[in-house]
Amino acid sequence: MFRAQLPRLYELLDLIADPASPKAYFQDFETKLQVEPLCLPVYACWEKVFQILDEDAWKALKDEAAQYLSCRDKRRGWHQLFDILGQADAYKHLRDIGCSKIRFIPRSDKEGRRTPDLEGLLDSQRVLCEVKTINISDAEVRARSEHTASNVKSELDYGFFRKLQSDITCAKDQMHGYDPTGEARHLVYISICFDDWVGYYRGAYFRQIDQYLRDNPVPEIEVAFGRSR
Repeated sequence: MFRAQLPRLYELLDLIADPASPKAYFQDFETKLQVEPLCLPVYACWEKVFQILDEDAWKALKDEAAQYLSCRDKRRGWHQLFDILGQADAYKHLRDIGCSKIRFIPRSDKEGRRTPDLEGLLDSQRVLCEVKTINISDAEVRARSEHTASNVKSELDYGFFRKLQSDITCAKDQMHGYDPTGEARHLVYISICFDDWVGYYRGAYFRQIDQYLRDNPVPEIEVAFGRSR
């Protein structure tokens, strides 16, 4: 019924060998699209971003996501799938800043070597992009699984900033290993899933993040933030 509206999401659905499996994503997909008011608008946003990818980029993303379509973690659900699909937002970011020839970089087959996720061309200069996701805290996972109230604070804690710094440093190392001469621009694109799922403190959080990055700059790398799912 909704295949014409969400063709690329249905391509993902078609990859699942057993859609009825409790480990599979997209369970009762069409039923939810019909009866849950927010379901179609949310997936339509996903589809809109996926449509931006050219055929080669979409195939690369789809192939990588395939292994996680039936991989549900007991505590964090399909977070691995969302992390992979979130790379489409980084592709869109590169396009929005004017990059051309954007592609997903194939994974290295050399043990211990990790490649960046994406590359593009901007004003004749290569741009490398590594995508990182900061997911909700263990405390928030526990609260949601137990259906209990969580104490969401207006201040980000030390653990969050430690994770942020670690991700930026890791991304820098990955891109430097791939481009040791530093000829390309190095960009880390970070998607954050805050514990505050309603977004009440979102503005305050990003002001704190901006201040932290001013106080703790990481040289030779640019940082961009995307929307969480």
